[in-house]
Amino acid sequence: MSHPIFINSKSVLAYFGAWILISGIHAFVLFNAFEFPLYIAIAEGLSFNILFCFLGIALWYVIRYNVPEQKSQTSVWINLLTSMILIVLIWFALAYTILNILFAGITAYMEFLTDSLPFRLISGILIFTLIGMGYFLVIYYNNLQAKAKTEARLSEVLRETELNMLKSQINPHFLFNSLNSISALTITDPDKARDMVIKLSDFLRYTVSTTSSVMTTLEKELANIHRYLEIEKVRFGERLIYNFKLGPDCLQQMIPVMLLQPLFENAIKHGVYESTGNICIDLSCTLSNCCLEMTISNDFDPDAPSRKGSGLGLKNIRERLKLLFQNEKLIETKIIGNKFLVYLCIPVKEERVSNKLS
Repeated sequence: MSHPIFINSKSVLAYFGAWILISGIHAFVLFNAFEFPLYIAIAEGLSFNILFCFLGIALWYVIRYNVPEQKSQTSVWINLLTSMILIVLIWFALAYTILNILFAGITAYMEFLTDSLPFRLISGILIFTLIGMGYFLVIYYNNLQAKAKTEARLSEVLRETELNMLKSQINPHFLFNSLNSISALTITDPDKARDMVIKLSDFLRYTVSTTSSVMTTLEKELANIHRYLEIEKVRFGERLIYNFKLGPDCLQQMIPVMLLQPLFENAIKHGVYESTGNICIDLSCTLSNCCLEMTISNDFDPDAPSRKGSGLGLKNIRERLKLLFQNEKLIETKIIGNKFLVYLCIPVKEERVSNKLS
């Protein structure tokens, strides 16, 4: 977050103009109310106020470092009180030193300067408080704006994801092949055809019913993936092999809904479709202290002609994870030999993990 005073030239002029005006008012009061010579009044007004003008600029970094959402309340108050004391003391010491050098021979003024110490310290604390409150309001406003933009973008991506699920995950090609397989099985194996109809029905019901959801359990997500793979297995037979290796307490963890479906579709498309041999799709999952770590790998034939796709699957997953968890590094892809691997790290709530592991 950039310094609010230096956002544009208008804010810079407004800030310095305000302090020059305050300096003029300060000098006017000394000249008229206390009847000090004009040059003393101007010198004091500039010394105290211009110094706080520059200290006020530095105060932004103190406030920015002590945002309440990032630190405990006790730590914030201790840091702010310490900073206030230091800044006010530095402010008065510098101004007093400058004025003492300029007007050391004017006894009446130096006595006035010393006697007014309590008032000046109180005014310094008040100015610190006002500037600090202004900076906190700026931070709060910027956070609200950023949150509103993120929520708007998330809503947009979720809507796009719903459309993509209807367009891609339940695409006519998949339904056409599934219905063809069911049609063939009604003659050769009616019981298997009936079982496939049930699986396809459950798969479609889950997909359509979760279009408005954001999160679901890994258990529900994998149950639907299992239905999808069983349907595809009817077409590819023994060529399609899949294994799930899950660590303790993984199934009840929450993940974004329909997050895994595009990854398994890619594995089928670029693995089974492009190879004449057996293809194994493996999923492993472990629960760490801060995230649910998943690896999805599939064999593929490096020499087979590649099926070009839109690339929306991985892109949408990356975008959804970034917006949901404010982290761009939750998904990674890698090719090792004839295996394509996708690494996922889904953040989990710390209290949930600690309860599971205790």
